[in-house]
Amino acid sequence: MALNPFIWDRPLDDPTKIVGMDDFANEVALTLKAQTNVAIFGPRDTGKSTFLTSLGRELAMEHEDDAPPFEVIRINLKRALSIPAFISCVDDALTEHPSPTLRAAAKKELELVERQLEISFKVFKASQRRAKSATEPAEALHAQLKTLPRIADRLVICFDEFQRLNRCPGEPLAIIGSALMDTGAANISMLFTGSIREYLEMLLNNSREPIFNQATKKKLPLITRAEFREFLGFHFEATDHDIEDEALDYLLQLTDAHPKRTQQLAWATWNRRRRGTVGPDDVREAFEELMEDQQADFAVTADALASGEEHESTEWKTLQLLADGNSDRLSSGKVAEAYGLHSRTAATRIMPRLQRRGLVELRAGEWRIIDPFLTEWLRRNSPFAE
Repeated sequence: MALNPFIWDRPLDDPTKIVGMDDFANEVALTLKAQTNVAIFGPRDTGKSTFLTSLGRELAMEHEDDAPPFEVIRINLKRALSIPAFISCVDDALTEHPSPTLRAAAKKELELVERQLEISFKVFKASQRRAKSATEPAEALHAQLKTLPRIADRLVICFDEFQRLNRCPGEPLAIIGSALMDTGAANISMLFTGSIREYLEMLLNNSREPIFNQATKKKLPLITRAEFREFLGFHFEATDHDIEDEALDYLLQLTDAHPKRTQQLAWATWNRRRRGTVGPDDVREAFEELMEDQQADFAVTADALASGEEHESTEWKTLQLLADGNSDRLSSGKVAEAYGLHSRTAATRIMPRLQRRGLVELRAGEWRIIDPFLTEWLRRNSPFAE
């Protein structure tokens, strides 16, 4: 019996299940190989971590004589809220790297630094303990990062969840700039990824920061419906689940080709098929089942805002306003009054905060909710809609 081929609850690492990333991965890989740093931003659940899988494969290819294969070190900064924690993130990236050769080279270089500075990175890594050394954590991190250009001839260093450093005390950007943007690091390029566009841009576009204007900015492209349609049709049929064209179109209509939600609805639809060909009714029933889940992430998000403090309540009312189809009337006094907003400008002023949360985006000059399932949940449960 075939297994469900759709994965929606984690980043994808199987190249056969990644859709719509090849061209962009090639573009970014060639930019990095040309020794230009890249910053990529995008909302949550839109495929950034999955893209890194495609990018790693592309970087490992030999494109031309002047674009040989590059090694990649991915440093996940999700927990880098202090310099010792940053050290831990780098240590994990090196000790858990899939290449035995790179792991061995990193171990050799780090042991040399430990002897020179009379420190132990393991002590710094345990953030709840204090390093019994005269070496400050910032100096240890600088020395640790300085080893990276020495462990491979050609290297891309990916700082994933880069915006987390905005909350990290101790001048982490100055340390990165000093260690990796100075002489002796000509063989590396850096990739910065983040899910909160404003924070990422603030770090890279703030002239007071040491890495100001040191990366070209790129936005993760949207996956077209045509690409998703071909991908879904192939995987349904390859697992003995023939699907009607109308069902594919309906599924993509409900998800607006959102990466996570398309995979999630395809997964739920695949599970519901009992016999025969998958049709629009199967898609509709799977969608209704997802909408009825009171513990779904989109439902929990909406309920948390609705029952939160005053500013969160304002965010919820603004999301309801968008879900109810009033995106072109954000500054309407009547709309503001109908949704219980304290002024006609309240919805417009709250948009940047919702954007930082990764809940809305500005597309073609119009604000919209990113998650189509959240939009539908709000629409169905709106206490304001006529």
